[in-house]
Amino acid sequence: MSHAHVHSEGPSAESLALNHEVSDVRSRPIVWGIVIVFGVLVLSFVLMGIVLAIAAGSITDTSNTLSDNEVTQLQLPPAPRLEQNPRVEGDRIIAEATERLESYGWVNERAGRAHIPIERAMELLLEHGLDVVK
Repeated sequence: MSHAHVHSEGPSAESLALNHEVSDVRSRPIVWGIVIVFGVLVLSFVLMGIVLAIAAGSITDTSNTLSDNEVTQLQLPPAPRLEQNPRVEGDRIIAEATERLESYGWVNERAGRAHIPIERAMELLLEHGLDVVK
């Protein structure tokens, strides 16, 4: 058997006795990898600093200022807008609907159409049945 053939079969008795490999790990590729990663990191921070400096210069440029009225018009979304206080508005809507469901009133006085309380309408339906108007 040749000397190369002995090493290709497995670890030698000496490396097993020492509980580690006899040959060292090549550190040059690892060091270069770390250097490249840190180089890219530094380059990205420099480029971000340049971009932020350019953006900050364009933000502080006040040559195109808008009046307060124009700013207010730009900030308002188109109608219908969200309610400022939905709980209060919701309570108001429910109160109006409840009042209409529990009271008498005109829907269209000229046409002779009125609304009645819902409880009374259900009673009338039970007494007279449902007439389909065509």
